[in-house]
Amino acid sequence: MPNALPAPPARSFHHAWDRRAGPRSTGSPTRVVVPRCTTDADLGPTTVVGMKLPLSLTVAGPAARAQFPALAAAAGLVVLRVGLVLLRPWPLALAVDHAFDDGSASGPDPLLVLGLAAAAGVLLSGAIGLLDMGSLRAAEGAAERIGAALRATMFQRTMTRSLRWHDRMRSGELVSRLTTDVGRVLDGVVALATSFLPDAVMLVGVLALLFAFDPELALIGLAVVPVLAAFAVRQRRLIKSAQQDARAESGRLAGTTTDLLRNVRAVQAFGRTDRASAVFGTRNRAVLDVELRAIDVDARWTPVADIVLAVGSALVLVVGGRHVLSGALTTGQLLVVLAYLRDLYSPVRGLTRLSAVLAKAGASATRVRDVLDNDEAVVDRPNARPAPRLIHEVHFERVGFSYEAAHPVLEDFDLRIAAGETVCLLGPSGIGKSTALHLLLRLYDVDAGRILIDGVDVRDCDQRSLRERFAFVPQDPWLLDATVAENIAFGNQDATRAGVVAAGRAALVDEFAGRLPQGYDTPLGEGGVRLSGGQRRRVAIARAAVSTAPMVLLDEPTASLDPESAAGVIEAIRSTTTNRTVLLVTHDRALASIADRVVTLSSSRPPARGQLQNAGRR
Repeated sequence: MPNALPAPPARSFHHAWDRRAGPRSTGSPTRVVVPRCTTDADLGPTTVVGMKLPLSLTVAGPAARAQFPALAAAAGLVVLRVGLVLLRPWPLALAVDHAFDDGSASGPDPLLVLGLAAAAGVLLSGAIGLLDMGSLRAAEGAAERIGAALRATMFQRTMTRSLRWHDRMRSGELVSRLTTDVGRVLDGVVALATSFLPDAVMLVGVLALLFAFDPELALIGLAVVPVLAAFAVRQRRLIKSAQQDARAESGRLAGTTTDLLRNVRAVQAFGRTDRASAVFGTRNRAVLDVELRAIDVDARWTPVADIVLAVGSALVLVVGGRHVLSGALTTGQLLVVLAYLRDLYSPVRGLTRLSAVLAKAGASATRVRDVLDNDEAVVDRPNARPAPRLIHEVHFERVGFSYEAAHPVLEDFDLRIAAGETVCLLGPSGIGKSTALHLLLRLYDVDAGRILIDGVDVRDCDQRSLRERFAFVPQDPWLLDATVAENIAFGNQDATRAGVVAAGRAALVDEFAGRLPQGYDTPLGEGGVRLSGGQRRRVAIARAAVSTAPMVLLDEPTASLDPESAAGVIEAIRSTTTNRTVLLVTHDRALASIADRVVTLSSSRPPARGQLQNAGRR
């Protein structure tokens, strides 16, 4: 989800980076190697020779390892560029000293000197430009691959976090972290490769040459550097704090925007577009305010740095001019000193700007790391085994569960479901019927008791094999933005076209698929928007039918449907659940009538059996 009013891209001495709009196309497909989820071992040491690594590099480290050769090549090219930049003042100096100031008749032809100086300047500029192009391609290409791998790792991590965590984290906020924050982390990585190293090399080289020319001028030029460094340290703290506030507000805006867009039909149906605009406007203004404060903090640094460096240049010009007048330096040599001083201040300015880039990247890296380091997940036990195929029974044994500690949803819940049996759970909303299905799928773990399949605790089974034993039709029959066939095939990764069509026929999808423009190959739009509620339910049932799972879980499959649509869904359930074990949650008495046994859950809790009242067989 795009973010409103993003801050301007961070810039360093050599290049500008801005990946907040997502990865750019490179014109050819790239295989993304997805590293495993980040752990403390993956992150490795956080200090090098007593110096703390930038947080952006620490977070991106596992994904960046495969791209180290490309980043090293980019850094090498930029170092070569530094060498050529150090040669650039000399053609002008030679032209001034030997073509303009040299009045001897025995000297070289001034026109020849000027021509050679001009040619040398063009060649140096051309070579510098080629090295810039090569380093930019290598660094940006590596950065995009790092970004793709980091996003894939974050997405994988997100998909395996517990639903308790997802209940707290808004989807728009996650999208913001996956896109905008990853982009800013990459800004920091690329800046380190293409700015820090060359600026450091440039700084050392220029200092060496300046001291070789005139130690006094070199010391005068360096006098302002400690002042600049002090300002830079203070500025980085201010920028990081401002950017953390900006990123947090941007994430909240993304969450609000996603929520409103997802529910646009309800907004329009209730005539609340003005209310939606007001909610969005509040968040949008908050983002604008914090982004403007961040820009103000960043902008206030520019004149300070320029003024401090200008003072240094002025002092060198005055003292160097006196040296020329006294004959200690030639005019050309003074020009070289001033050019080197400019080249000295450029990396100093670049390194101070790098500090700001890393501050912004660090604020985003914190948000990325919160996802990568989160350990809220339903995890497999050591030596977890494949789940049994379900030959005998499923047993909820005195199960207790609560979403919040003070508010239990299930207490002492006991239920046996024989293989091949259809059991229906009835009861008021909020009593825990849907929760029982989620616990069986291990979307949550029980707080007390056990759930057994053929005598094996589901917590002793690996999650993948456990969930392959069930075909789940949720209360909200979510559909992908894909075709009818692709939505049905989602229920079985080995599904064939014939199997998909057979499942669709059994779930009565054929009744409406034939009227769609492209039949089973018709795109359904986001959330299956091109289908009615009953049609979406039938596609969801077909998705369960194409599965080879021995047990089907149905959560309110006829909720909010008219009688005719509900009758079609009930018929689809009858035809697709033959010879399967079924656990059905519903308020619909007509649907409950297809069950072999109906169990009513109530808020009364007599001893031992808690919430169960057996209503007999059907």
